[in-house]
Amino acid sequence: MNRISPLIVLAVSAMLSACAPQAFVIITEMRGPSQSGLNLGGKSIALAYLYGEDPRDTLFNNAIASGFAGRLEEDYFGGRQQIELFMLQRDKKGNYASKDTLVNLILDTGRDVVFLFDVPEFGVPTVSTPERVTGTVSAPDSAYRSVAKLPFTTKVYVYDSMNKDDKVLGYAGSNNLAPVVFSDGRVDVETLAGKAWTMAGMVPEAEKAGSKAAASFLPTWKEDSFFVIYYDGAEQAWNRAAEFAYRYRWKEAMDEWMTLLQNRNKDKRACAAYNIGLACFMLGQPELALEWLDRSDRDTPVSLSRDLREKIKNYTGKQ
Repeated sequence: MNRISPLIVLAVSAMLSACAPQAFVIITEMRGPSQSGLNLGGKSIALAYLYGEDPRDTLFNNAIASGFAGRLEEDYFGGRQQIELFMLQRDKKGNYASKDTLVNLILDTGRDVVFLFDVPEFGVPTVSTPERVTGTVSAPDSAYRSVAKLPFTTKVYVYDSMNKDDKVLGYAGSNNLAPVVFSDGRVDVETLAGKAWTMAGMVPEAEKAGSKAAASFLPTWKEDSFFVIYYDGAEQAWNRAAEFAYRYRWKEAMDEWMTLLQNRNKDKRACAAYNIGLACFMLGQPELALEWLDRSDRDTPVSLSRDLREKIKNYTGKQ
């Protein structure tokens, strides 16, 4: 969502110096921190999980981690596979909630943020009474269906190397996997529960649980406003760029502002660089945006630059 205020903010003209620069306001929805408090926007992410002696641990953790990573990729990376998964063999003496452990994972993976899934704790499974399947079945041993309940508790530790708090965050959750198992209607509960723990039974449900767990780390959205600077009646590039920005076409606006960087007037150069910084931020390049604001400040400080710089740092969590 984005909206443009057609009103020229006259106060800005007084704040900006030289040759009567003006500004208009763009009102848009911006991605903010997740419900967990972490802001993952613009950061690289790795996901690791532990495995132990019980093969169910590996099967479950691989599936829940895959579902978790896939959900984050949908929101933060447009569905592209950008989160790599790593396996770690569990050492019973290891402290996987410690900062040293997570920092080492940051160094090993080269990512900004790392999630680590501990080995799960499984409860006692239950299975519903078999019910005959309606319609045609493929084989006699699939004529009945039962729904299993596989209780689990999982813990995940997170370390964001760019978070100013510089600490490991821990989260825990309990739920039930509910795979459907098929039989001939005569097998005992223990056998049915054994089928539920298989790859076909557990994996799809664990992936769903991982996707659901990722919801706490998805971005929130809030409305915010930003200033675009232009010079009315000056070079036509200012007007063209303002029109593109008005329509939220940041790449085209940036191309126009680039042509103004050689202007002999340092105030105009500074304003053009400020606008380019804003465009970079809107295009999802916060680090590049800050570099352009630095360039703007070197020509001459633009009063709006400080506010934009703070917003970039707040939205990205980079200090």
